[in-house]
Amino acid sequence: MSYPPTSEDPLLGRTEIAALVGVSRPTITSWEKRDAGFPSPRRSNGQDYFLWSEVMSWLDQRPVPPERLAVGEPVGTTYGDRARRREETGRLSAPETERRSGARSPYRLPFGAVDEPRPENRRIVTGLLDAAVDRVRGAASVLDYLSLLLCLHYLRGAAADRFERLAARARAVTTLDEAAQLLRDIGREADEDMRGLGVHSSMQEALGHLEPRTARDLRKVVDAMSRLDEDVFGLILDEYEQRAALGSGEFFTPRAVVRVMTRLACSEFGPGLPESIYDPYARDGGFLIEAVAACAFGEDGLPRAKTVRTYGETRRADTWRLATMNLLLHGAAPAIDLKRAAPWNADTARFPHEPFDIVLTNPPFNMSDPGRGERRDGHWAYGAPPLDNDNFAWVQHCLSKLSRRGRAGIIMPNKAGNSGHKSERAIRGKLVESGVVDCVIALPARLFTGTAVPVSVWLLRHPGSPCDSTLFLDARQMGAQNGSRRTLDALDAEMLLDAYRTHRKPEQAAADLEASTADQRVPSALVSREALRRSDYSLNPLDHVERRRGEDENSEHGLKSAWKQQDKAEWHLHDVQHAVARLSFVGDRQPPPRRSRPTVMGTLKSLCDIQAGPSYSTLGKAQRNEGGPVPVVFPRHLRDRRISDEKDERVSQETARRLTGFELRAKDIVCVRSGAIIPPARARGHQAGWLMSPNIIRLRVLPEHEDRVLPEYLFHYLCLDESVAWMRDRAAATAAPSLRTESLGTLRVPLPDLSEQLEIAAALDGLDELDCAHRTVAASLRHTRAALAGALLGASAEHDSATWAHHRPEKEASL
Repeated sequence: MSYPPTSEDPLLGRTEIAALVGVSRPTITSWEKRDAGFPSPRRSNGQDYFLWSEVMSWLDQRPVPPERLAVGEPVGTTYGDRARRREETGRLSAPETERRSGARSPYRLPFGAVDEPRPENRRIVTGLLDAAVDRVRGAASVLDYLSLLLCLHYLRGAAADRFERLAARARAVTTLDEAAQLLRDIGREADEDMRGLGVHSSMQEALGHLEPRTARDLRKVVDAMSRLDEDVFGLILDEYEQRAALGSGEFFTPRAVVRVMTRLACSEFGPGLPESIYDPYARDGGFLIEAVAACAFGEDGLPRAKTVRTYGETRRADTWRLATMNLLLHGAAPAIDLKRAAPWNADTARFPHEPFDIVLTNPPFNMSDPGRGERRDGHWAYGAPPLDNDNFAWVQHCLSKLSRRGRAGIIMPNKAGNSGHKSERAIRGKLVESGVVDCVIALPARLFTGTAVPVSVWLLRHPGSPCDSTLFLDARQMGAQNGSRRTLDALDAEMLLDAYRTHRKPEQAAADLEASTADQRVPSALVSREALRRSDYSLNPLDHVERRRGEDENSEHGLKSAWKQQDKAEWHLHDVQHAVARLSFVGDRQPPPRRSRPTVMGTLKSLCDIQAGPSYSTLGKAQRNEGGPVPVVFPRHLRDRRISDEKDERVSQETARRLTGFELRAKDIVCVRSGAIIPPARARGHQAGWLMSPNIIRLRVLPEHEDRVLPEYLFHYLCLDESVAWMRDRAAATAAPSLRTESLGTLRVPLPDLSEQLEIAAALDGLDELDCAHRTVAASLRHTRAALAGALLGASAEHDSATWAHHRPEKEASL
């Protein structure tokens, strides 16, 4: 990694500091917390940065521990000495850099893909994936537009001379004909560059579909891509994955999972020792990129002269092109074959004959062969997998390609670990008896975009170097919720690595600053081969990882907290009941006095501003993102006459400013526009500023009629069963249920005087509040019951998981 001269005093992030001194990212955080003299950060756009000069001054005072010295570093070397040496080695001449790391990219990093791009680069990408999408693609698909971004990003990094020529032309484009020609030329330049490397690409055809509204729109896209100064290929791929609807078999692997698996597999080798890497289902090439980066430096901390041998296979042409681009940008050889058959059935003529030190993959789950019965083709060292399920075919294929010192990491569905299928149970038994299952890690749910199937990482070893026990780690509770998905960060990855080292490499874990408490943070169990026999060879971590003493203490704290919340909910219910008892029509619990129906009536269109949500082209998937600050309300958020506080759909502040006419205010009434018609909901004060989705209708009492109708009264009238039935009837008049604003506007509403409206609204609001309080008490009771059951039943179940002998067979179900 190369940094500017010290006279410029650049700002560094914690990850960059860690890379500079050769330590893990959490170690930097640990230093920062333990030493009051650590430099103070400068915060910018939610990120912390440190001055280079201050960091170097602090590192100069910190000697490298003797056990952490690299080859050639004398005793007394400081981390500052190491940082300066690495900085100097990073300033290789251009040809030398090209030869050693394949670097043609100005933003290639020797430590793999960027986990978290800088705020400015993220803003650029977010802008490119917002309004620009529709302005540039025209009638073409969103995927064609994303192909434009990937082509420009690829050329910017892999063929800078080509990109600069295209960027200069873009600045001079003034007509749509010139813009169309430029798009074709961008695709052609990418195709030619990739074809020169043996990759058959067809980007020119995809970019030829685009129809920019103006030449200026295309100029802005090219200019924005030219301002990126680091690798954001992963950000664009994330968007591509969501838009492409690749299906559960084709989702990309989260980068944190890729990094954990790679570092676990490489941990047995030491720096720079693995010489070959294989991914039999390469997807976006992430495993190959990360493994090449992990092997890029030798024990002396210098780039290795010998190139790591890589090979991958894939079965989709679109992901094959993306993976090839990704590999080239990160300095890895684009040795990926496009194949139609499963690797164990494919022609082996093109497959490398030498085994591999590292095999890493995320295969498709439960891909089925036609028909059922015994699998008669192939050679299966651990037993033939069932014909209708390839999970253990992938496991055995990976094992068959390992060198004698090799390690493999494979993502597997949890069900494979304790499947009751006779063939799979027999294969698990042979895997365990051969000592090839080193570690199994249960991952959190919903890590992947395309599937909710719970999965685990299986870390395997060659049978020539077997293990006598299997380590199980339970990481299901790790990570943070990010919209509908769960994400792992760099600290989570380090915790898992530390937990592994605590059991498998205790001498290394003892030397790590951050590893001392890893075992308390990640539930784990080291299970002997004999105990695995008694468990019917279960390889599901949930069958082995027991609660520990610390978790029992947490359970006790959780129970106290549950009782406290229960008391709070019940007191709140008592207060609401007391307040509701004083309301008209409610307190005496008697039928209201019979009154004549109001003679004054009004239609909704005369009383309200009725506004349908924005069009899908204005607020579709292209404009939404999980990281935006402004929530968007969809029909699924309308529950129990309220708008739920879920914020799983968001937009950027810029998009919200463009759509101010679709904002919600307090007391706005929201109805379903398309889909199943349900009772409306009312916006609360803290939901002001949220946006309507395209399939929502908003009603807002006009200012000139506020003396005729109260929003609260109108809301309750629209919630009447007969009102909802009226709306359903009007919506059913179309082929697909859809309520038009014109139809809704014809609904007639009785209008008693305001004092009566106020009494009616207060009574019904009070009952709604009482309903909500009862629901809160019920939810608290369920939570308290679960906490009490855990305290009563879990604590008495303490025993060594290595002696676990009870196995409850489950009926096998297809994923």
